[in-house]
Amino acid sequence: MLNEHDLNRYARQVIIPNFDEEGQEKLLKSKCLIIGAGGLGCPVALYAAAAGFGSIEIWDNDNIELTNLNRQIAHKTEKVGYNKAKNLANECLKINPNILVKSHEKKFDISSNIYNFDIIFDCSDNQETKYIINFLSHKHKKILISGSAVQMEGQLSIWKSGIDKIYPCYECVFPKTKQKAPITNCREAGIIGPITGFIGSMQVNEGIKEIALKNYSSIAGYLFLYDGLNQNLDKIKLVKNLDCPICSN
Repeated sequence: MLNEHDLNRYARQVIIPNFDEEGQEKLLKSKCLIIGAGGLGCPVALYAAAAGFGSIEIWDNDNIELTNLNRQIAHKTEKVGYNKAKNLANECLKINPNILVKSHEKKFDISSNIYNFDIIFDCSDNQETKYIINFLSHKHKKILISGSAVQMEGQLSIWKSGIDKIYPCYECVFPKTKQKAPITNCREAGIIGPITGFIGSMQVNEGIKEIALKNYSSIAGYLFLYDGLNQNLDKIKLVKNLDCPICSN
């Protein structure tokens, strides 16, 4: 049951009929993992903290660079050189000191522990890490909300292949290949800052819905493509790969 402080802090969420006090209680009991504390991870973490996710863990081994500051909104000029995960965790606690926030200042890899989390936010910026996150999320039956952004375009998807076999996994849609992958990172291709803010906000919005809303129809099984130049948002139905090495068994 929410106490008086929580009822006041989260009042604008609690009054939503499909959310109410029960939804807020679910959020406060939930544990989320955010992998990547950059352009996507910043809005995801800040909004997750503000919304009242009870436990947030942030994973990133990178340090803040001056070139990050056009989009990584939690990181300030005076923090250049600091670890991103640690700084983002501190900024989350400034917004909401009543939740638990922990940082992991190392690279996420196949040995990383995701067992205790209710939801995983993939805010990473490279394919290798995304494949690892997908594998672990499928193996341990976790909800995975993945985002990506480059130049003036972004993508959003929810993956639940470990929870229900009808859904495809990330590798179904983006299979590994020996061919050289197209440039998909901001360092080489560039990025307009608000694109990461838009996609990151969508990620955490879906996370809130997955955890807290009643009578909610998940958007898992679809890929959302955002074109920031022309302000178009397309929704594509995804098809499961019956030969996928991750989720076909």
